[in-house]
Amino acid sequence: MHRVVAQILGVIIGVLAIAGFFVEGTLLLNLMNVDLVLDITRAVLAAALLIVGFTHVSDTVTRSVVGIVGALYIAMGVLAFADATLFGLLPTGLTGFDIGFHLVVGAVAVVLAVLSEHALTRRRPTAAPPHQTA
Repeated sequence: MHRVVAQILGVIIGVLAIAGFFVEGTLLLNLMNVDLVLDITRAVLAAALLIVGFTHVSDTVTRSVVGIVGALYIAMGVLAFADATLFGLLPTGLTGFDIGFHLVVGAVAVVLAVLSEHALTRRRPTAAPPHQTA
């Protein structure tokens, strides 16, 4: 399950990075920041997620990468409250949508990284079928 999470996050973040390289200097859909530093960061994070998502690495490594990416996204969201430009790194500045996106994606990634594979795939026991008498 962690591998699937890494794949999904990697694709989403990768698409944002690639789109950002083509729309540099403005807001993507008037919602999201696409400054070069953020696009490069997204590309690196997406690459890490896609590598662990599509190669044969241990679940521990996959969980670690998902957790680290989540923690970085949370950090970017929280730091944006102090300075939307992340202290000059992002000239356009993070928007409210960016901040919300970073915090939600980061929190989901961290929570999923913390959960064990067993906890993610555990299913509720179903009621046993009634015994038939012969």
